[in-house]
Amino acid sequence: MPLAMMKVGERARVTVVTGGDSVKKHLGSLGFVPGVVVSIVQVMNGSMILGVQESRIAVNEDLARRIMVEAA
Repeated sequence: MPLAMMKVGERARVTVVTGGDSVKKHLGSLGFVPGVVVSIVQVMNGSMILGVQESRIAVNEDLARRIMVEAA
């Protein structure tokens, strides 16, 4: 399921990142790679603040829909 469908407080494991090479490279550089567990910290106006490893990262809804996850 797309990361954009997750709710605040939930944790999910990244399974695949979809999109063009530049999108995959960008999200990969932010830490969104298969196997990584992310937590949903806040959702506001379609944007999400996510806990990834030891960082908090904000992504818009379009990018969140490109990150496929499973429950962690």
